[in-house]
Amino acid sequence: MLRNNKGFSLVELLAIVVISSIIIWPLTTTLVNNIEINNRLHARYSGTSIADNTMYSFDKLDFVDLQDLVNTANGNNDYYIELNSTTCSTLSSTADQALCTQLFATIWNNISLDETEFRVFIYDYNLRQNEINDLLGNGTLPQEVRNEIGLMTASNDPNPNLLRITVWIEYYQDPVYEIVLSGLLFDD
Repeated sequence: MLRNNKGFSLVELLAIVVISSIIIWPLTTTLVNNIEINNRLHARYSGTSIADNTMYSFDKLDFVDLQDLVNTANGNNDYYIELNSTTCSTLSSTADQALCTQLFATIWNNISLDETEFRVFIYDYNLRQNEINDLLGNGTLPQEVRNEIGLMTASNDPNPNLLRITVWIEYYQDPVYEIVLSGLLFDD
C-alpha cells in the first residue's frame, strides 16, 4: 500500500496552533498595553497644553476685574475665586466672558473637559497664615490644589498688583491623573 506523506497530521496542526497561541498571547497583551499607555500620554500632553494655554489666556483678562472678584471672595472668607465652564459669567467684561467661555469650551486634540475636570483658581499672592489654613481645610478644593497652596509662604504684606493662579486638570479617569500648574497674574 502506498502512503501519501504530503501535508500535516491533526496532531501536528494542533501543536502549531498551541505554539502560535503561546507566542501571540504576550505580543497581543503588549500591544494592548502600549495602546493604553499611548492614550494616557496623549491625554497628558493635551492636558499640559491646555494648562499652559490657560495660563497665557488668563493673563489677557482684565486684572482689575479679577482683583475685584478676589477681594469680594476675601470679604466672604472664601479667599479664592474659581472659574470653569459654568462660572465665566462672573466676569464683568463681555470680552473677558467670551474668552473665558471659549477657553473652557475648546476641544483639544479630541479631548474636551467639563467643569469637574478643568478648573481655574485665583487667589491673592500674599495670604496670611490663617487664610492659608482655611484654604488647606477647604474640602471643595482638589487635594492637588491644596498641596500647591500648602507650599505658599504666609505674608502680612499685601501686594494689590499680584494674584496667584492655579490651573487644575483631570486629564485621565482610570486611573485618575491630574495636572496642576501655578503661576502669577500681575497688573501691567
